[in-house]
Amino acid sequence: MLEVYLLKQAAQNAVKVPLPAADHELLDALEKATITNERDIYSVEVTGSKESYLPQFIPDSANLYELNILAGRLAAMSQWELDCFEGMVMMDSIKTEYAPIAVERLINMTHSTADCQIAYEAHNDESLGRFYAENDFVPELEVLSEKSFPWLDYSKIGKELREAEDGVFTPSGYVVHSREMSRRYSSENLLYPQKPDYVFLLEIAMLPQDDGPNDQNCVMIKLPYTEESLKSALSKIGADSIEGCCFYKYESTIPQLSEALGFLEDFDQLNELAHVITGFTKEQACTYKAMLDAAPKDITIPEALELSEHVQNFSVIREAATPTEYAKYMLSKYCIEQQNELFSCANLQRYGEKLIAEKGIALTDYGALCSLDGQTVEQCLTRERHVMSMEMK
Repeated sequence: MLEVYLLKQAAQNAVKVPLPAADHELLDALEKATITNERDIYSVEVTGSKESYLPQFIPDSANLYELNILAGRLAAMSQWELDCFEGMVMMDSIKTEYAPIAVERLINMTHSTADCQIAYEAHNDESLGRFYAENDFVPELEVLSEKSFPWLDYSKIGKELREAEDGVFTPSGYVVHSREMSRRYSSENLLYPQKPDYVFLLEIAMLPQDDGPNDQNCVMIKLPYTEESLKSALSKIGADSIEGCCFYKYESTIPQLSEALGFLEDFDQLNELAHVITGFTKEQACTYKAMLDAAPKDITIPEALELSEHVQNFSVIREAATPTEYAKYMLSKYCIEQQNELFSCANLQRYGEKLIAEKGIALTDYGALCSLDGQTVEQCLTRERHVMSMEMK
């Protein structure tokens, strides 16, 4: 519903965040942008929306978490409700000469659609006046016969009614809001994203019998699981073990592993990996995600588990997400006179690219990934490598 970019002060790369997003997706985006707390100075720019008119009305000072609430509300609305919402936005904008609208008020607009009416047939004063007259919404016209209608000034009728109701014309039609705006949401009650209490989330069910329909009872199970939680989940669907089950949904708080699970045969390894990730420090978790960023995109759960054993052999330079930033980071280690002047005139992009190639650095969304033992991420995996050879014929 909304596309925003996060940019920390003095950083070069902005982080794209589609909204609405789950808590773990927001936390991951903040991590990519190296935003560690609310005291960090950063900007949130709304660059796009499914409702194309909306970005121009969102303030530059908008809060990321409130924008996520707004996007979530919009995503759950019907088309009729979205049409009502657009009308309320237009009503506000006309009164304020198209000034930005506080996100708090936009959220409350989504709670106020029940008090709206839409005339989809009306797109100007004339068609509005005709609609009201023909549907007996103008008491003064009830004494007239229908034969008199062709001589009525529908534009004048529509204009007077629109101004009296404070209604607006939108691309969908005429919208009017009949009550005070709801105040169900307040910025004072804003909830910040919380780290989920799981690494993987599975929806499992009993395997369908023969060619039977897939209408089995399902249950959600969080990983890492305990023996008690697994036993409880299996009993709810009448299964004795995981071997007799299949999965319908799979979710990971590690974005690089969001599509890694292909078979339930990897269930035990998936749980083992969840235990390993849960035991990571915050720094190790970031390093591991950077390693996955640098790994082949078709990585499997067994390979991800294998890769987790090498976390201690890598480090991430969070300040360096581009060749230029990496060059500045390396040069900042030395005492250089007139450093700012050097940075302004030197080709840091080219210098950074050369350093990255020589040192085997991998640039990831989380920063520059450095190997401490000289082994690349791909070399840590035991997958077969195709070796080309020449044969005499």
